[in-house]
Amino acid sequence: MPDIVLVLPGETTPVDPTESGFAHGFGLFETMRYAEGRLYFWDDHWARLANSAGRFALALPEKEAVLAALREFVRRSAAETATLKLSLLKSGSDSRLYVYARPPIAAPESRRLWLDTSCPIFPRSVLAGHKTHNYMEAMHLLGTVRAQGFYDLLRVDAAGFLAETTTANLFFVKDGRCHTPSLATGVLPGVTRAALLRAPGLAVEEGSYAPEVLRGAEAVFLTNTTGGVIPIGQITGLPGGRSADYAVDGPQLATPGTAFARIRAECALEL
Repeated sequence: MPDIVLVLPGETTPVDPTESGFAHGFGLFETMRYAEGRLYFWDDHWARLANSAGRFALALPEKEAVLAALREFVRRSAAETATLKLSLLKSGSDSRLYVYARPPIAAPESRRLWLDTSCPIFPRSVLAGHKTHNYMEAMHLLGTVRAQGFYDLLRVDAAGFLAETTTANLFFVKDGRCHTPSLATGVLPGVTRAALLRAPGLAVEEGSYAPEVLRGAEAVFLTNTTGGVIPIGQITGLPGGRSADYAVDGPQLATPGTAFARIRAECALEL
């Protein structure tokens, strides 16, 4: 069974630069929210990691062994609130799983997105839809737009349909109905995205949407593990040459926000 390595706050661990996990970014990761003794959406995170591990032939420790390691990490680090991470890296002919916590990342006050069609997502890429350590492209794009005062960069797929941002899945409300780009666009199957899709009382339609559909939207929001439901106030770069504005606290956001809070509470695991 692959080794499980705990890296406590303030500690470091050696990584062989000749191994594929380091040299090629050959690995997968999960980012999980932990607060007040509860780990959220553990089963969803594990299912996604296990699915991708099978796809790329990366050996994965037993689920209960990883959960025990997470409990040990929380106990030894005395963490009350943390962004917990699992990194499964290829190591020779085997793999190694690292358990650690990511320091808080300050989110900008801006709630503006920049739509960029020059760097499309390719849904037929082998890596599409998997949370891999090959994140250089996304982090480069994110850093570029944040330097210009935007919250994130909104991307399209190779056919020009709306996809996702560098850090989150996209949702929008139009004519009173909630929509999100289909996984066929190559977007990451986000855990928070999946939670909203199955949330009782919230009907979400998946599909292929041209960017101009956002001009008539009543609300736009993003979802990810650390931010939950993130309202967007403006999108720049839409066809037509003008920015589109949205209310960040309007009634259209109340239903998805409430639905997410309810299902997150239902999917909390005591550590």
